[in-house]
Amino acid sequence: MKKIISFVGAVLLASTSIGQAVTFDTLNLNPESYDNGSLGNGDFVFDELTFTNYYDTAWMSWNGFAISNVTDTVTAGWGNQYAAYTGSGYAGSENFAVHYPQGTIGVSGGGTITGFWITNTSYAAIAMRDGDAFSKQFGSPLNASGVPDGTNGEDYFRVWIIGEDLTGTNKDSVEFYLADYRFANNAQDYIVDTWEHIDLSTFTFDVSIVSFRFESSDVGQWGINTPTYFALDNIEYSMPLGVSEQSIESIRLYPNPASDELFVQGGSGVLTVKALNGQTVIELNHSEYTALDVSFLNAGMYFVQLDNGSQSWSRKLIVK
Repeated sequence: MKKIISFVGAVLLASTSIGQAVTFDTLNLNPESYDNGSLGNGDFVFDELTFTNYYDTAWMSWNGFAISNVTDTVTAGWGNQYAAYTGSGYAGSENFAVHYPQGTIGVSGGGTITGFWITNTSYAAIAMRDGDAFSKQFGSPLNASGVPDGTNGEDYFRVWIIGEDLTGTNKDSVEFYLADYRFANNAQDYIVDTWEHIDLSTFTFDVSIVSFRFESSDVGQWGINTPTYFALDNIEYSMPLGVSEQSIESIRLYPNPASDELFVQGGSGVLTVKALNGQTVIELNHSEYTALDVSFLNAGMYFVQLDNGSQSWSRKLIVK
């Protein structure tokens, strides 16, 4: 089962697309709390955007995305892994997302992810500022064990933001430094403590999927020692205006969620079902009515698309 969260936000009208942003504030959280997927509901779905979440009940651990409103900017350690170092969401909002260590954002309906806002978590920022039992103090020539690590204190922590189109044919990336201590003038060294904007609209293709990769100067036997977390908020995306409201309403997709059979009623053209990674799992010609066997598909989110050559239609499908 997926978490389906309704979204109401700013809408910007344009000639070819509708611009929107997910702020996470539509998820009702108690003060100073978080949702890390422990209820077993799987991925977070906000309007047309899906944020992956995996929760291991055996180890009571999570990865991908959690949603939080924790404001603690002073407590060090793993127990404070859900706080943003800014003390709030973007522009003072309450909720934001926390990423650890591998997660994916996907947009359905032929939409395009155009940008978002990013900052450090308190856990990562304090670990870099002060060091701890596992990670070094940035700017120091010594690792967490007190042994010279060869960096001469020229430390950094960065994340690569990787965008790709729905088919996976086109891919590009942009880097962002969450901390940088490599300046000749140490006064310029910094750990990000504000919300900063990441612009994906300059990519030469429509970004349908965003993933992330970390790099740090503090690396040990088991990989990166720096806590591989960041916070993000206000994810911006646009949706195409290729189909009129009347033609959208004339096409029905049911039941949704589906487990055995899926029915598509209305319209005609090439009908495809694609996984979140862009892989086509079903493709056939559709005319007015089609019954699809989806019993062989793994549980998760898919995109159902209908294209008649001049117009296209797309909807999210949840397979359970």
